[in-house]
Amino acid sequence: MAYVSLYRKFRPQTFEKVIGQKHITRTLGNQLKSGNISHAYLFTGSRGTGKTSVAKIFARAVNCEHPLADGSPCGECATCRELANPACLDILEIDAASNNGVDEIRDLRDNVKYMPSIAKYKVYIVDEVHMLSPQAFNALLKTLEEPPEHVIFILATTEVQKIPATILSRCMRFDFRLLTIDELIKLLINAFEGIGRKYEYDALVAIAQAGQGSARDTLSLADMCISYCSDEVTYDQVIEALGICSPELILKLTEDILQGDVDSALHELNGMYEQGKSIGGISREIASMLSCVSYAKNCNGANTFLKLTSEMFDKVRQVAAKTENAKILHAMEVFCYLDGELRYSTLPKVMLEMAVIKACEISSDFSQDGILKRIKAIEERLQRGGTFGASATEQAAPLDGKTVWGKVITALRRENNSARVLLDNYTPRCEVRDGILFAYFADPIACRVVSTVADMIEAAVKKEFPEISGLKILPEDLHDEADVQIDKIKNLAGESRVNVIGGKNNG
Repeated sequence: MAYVSLYRKFRPQTFEKVIGQKHITRTLGNQLKSGNISHAYLFTGSRGTGKTSVAKIFARAVNCEHPLADGSPCGECATCRELANPACLDILEIDAASNNGVDEIRDLRDNVKYMPSIAKYKVYIVDEVHMLSPQAFNALLKTLEEPPEHVIFILATTEVQKIPATILSRCMRFDFRLLTIDELIKLLINAFEGIGRKYEYDALVAIAQAGQGSARDTLSLADMCISYCSDEVTYDQVIEALGICSPELILKLTEDILQGDVDSALHELNGMYEQGKSIGGISREIASMLSCVSYAKNCNGANTFLKLTSEMFDKVRQVAAKTENAKILHAMEVFCYLDGELRYSTLPKVMLEMAVIKACEISSDFSQDGILKRIKAIEERLQRGGTFGASATEQAAPLDGKTVWGKVITALRRENNSARVLLDNYTPRCEVRDGILFAYFADPIACRVVSTVADMIEAAVKKEFPEISGLKILPEDLHDEADVQIDKIKNLAGESRVNVIGGKNNG
């Protein structure tokens, strides 16, 4: 007898055997027990989640003479045995991908009026119904809304968004969810024990993770691993058979990316190329590892659902502990975007390398989010007392008073301000101390004259030099004598205890 693949051999035959869809099997079972059966159902969800299997179970259950307690078919009555025969025409499976024209639907519409041969209901299971043409959908509308009493339609699709609203409104819709890692592991254990094959638990975890929530994909991968492994199915052999990278290598590359080590990251990447790993596979595994790091950093008990080995989870947690959330999020955004772009790129290798460098260096991200992140990083460094641009020594150097005064005169001249007429005639000696511009005039009369436009000058100073907070116009002799004494008093008594106006101590 020809070999039967695992996903066919372990296809569920009762509602109890269906994994991960309790919300659907319970509803359908209750309908069967109460007799409140709808005329049309729509099953939607990702591939390998049980849509066709549940449709077949329901088609047999609705005709079973002695259904089980949960509404499942008994499989032993005469009707169940007849319906199990592929030649029976009371349960018809139609592939809408290859029968998507209006002529095929017209034939279906003409045939529904005929009574079932042995069963109570004639059940039409239309798989991949989203592939029907618009004309075929229109031909199906009236029949789907008011079929004969002996007919039930079950429509199955993976792309419900492509189905017209007029069809959706005529069906009872059930959404099949992706299966969890635990559910897939239990399925694999049952399959491996059912065929008497030895295995390592970690190997089953790796297969279940590669299955990405699909029971059919998981069992197909298990078939491949069984063929690859000579005796016991081990973790290392599963990694080789599936062509995925070692989690340790992916974690090392992920750590290099999060720490901004471009040199090491590119070396790790080229090592994976030499092992023959696919570009898309590397990208998805990096994204998956970043997700693990995010969970390890932010969620207590994360390994209960990550299903990593204890040693591996400890390594992931160490990487997470020394990485900020903002950096993890930035890298996740880069690789999630990359996964979609790789499908249409003629240079996937270059795109992956670009993504690695962009994730390593936040300064290379010119998107709005990247710019905002860099602004936030600058703000955080300034709050910690850091500096940007010029060195700390250059920033700490005092402003040159002569330069400040020259720029102020130029600014006033641009504005055609009356103050600049006075300033053109008098040139003070200037210096900047403690954020104040001091202007010393040798001629006391000049000092008094210029003081009359002090407000205009001070406004121009603050406009040109925001770091300067005020202006003092003083005679030159006060700088030579009084200011020296004032500085001594400030040093001895403290700035807050000395009130100085015009270079004189009034306290």
